[in-house]
Amino acid sequence: MSFSDSVPPWPDDLPVATTAVTDGGLINRALRWNELFGPWPDEVRARLAAQARLRRYGRRTQVLAHDRQARELLCVVSGCLEVGCVDAEGRKFVHGLLGPGHIAPLVRLLEDVPLPYDYHAHEDSVIVHLGCEVVLEVLGSQPSLWREVARLALQRQRYSLATLHERALGGIAQRLVVTLLRLAAFYGNSEPEGLALRVRLSQHDLAAMLGVSRQTINREMGELIAQGVLEATYNRIVIKDLERLQALARWP
Repeated sequence: MSFSDSVPPWPDDLPVATTAVTDGGLINRALRWNELFGPWPDEVRARLAAQARLRRYGRRTQVLAHDRQARELLCVVSGCLEVGCVDAEGRKFVHGLLGPGHIAPLVRLLEDVPLPYDYHAHEDSVIVHLGCEVVLEVLGSQPSLWREVARLALQRQRYSLATLHERALGGIAQRLVVTLLRLAAFYGNSEPEGLALRVRLSQHDLAAMLGVSRQTINREMGELIAQGVLEATYNRIVIKDLERLQALARWP
């Protein structure tokens, strides 16, 4: 599940996790391939890169743990960033998974906006931290760049509205199918046995995405497996019949 519909592909041969590339080099590449900053002029990205910091996080580590309200943008270099929250009763809800090329949270460009979301490394991840102040300074000096911010914000609004529509009108089975298709669109990897998701997902993770119990997910996944649509093992999902999954996602 992802906020954006048009993230530029991260080069397969980019050695993001090795020491052969300096932190400065990774920051420059991350900004060049970022969904927001990619179209910006080279000199502007260089200005941002000079103020950015690179951080590495182990799986399930909280990002911005020192200050949940820090006004920083998070650019994913490698791995996967989980956007989620916990309600008053301790139930976890995952709003999205962001892979390489994605950025969050745009709303922190606004002032005095309390945010309920937390950010965790869903996998071992490399993240670029960029202070909102320097981004706002650039936008103030080159107002035309706000166009890219508006474009991305509108894409995410469309995603949020689609999610609300699904939660209001779709059954659990259909919502699960739509979620799997969105994940496949961004994390699918063609293999001999089918379309494998490159991100580790447990039934608990899927339950948190859909706001249902793990038992419900277990039942619905079992139906898809029995139909030959999916193959699922621990933290690994392979879509065996993509056309059938797409057909199941269509509204009556």
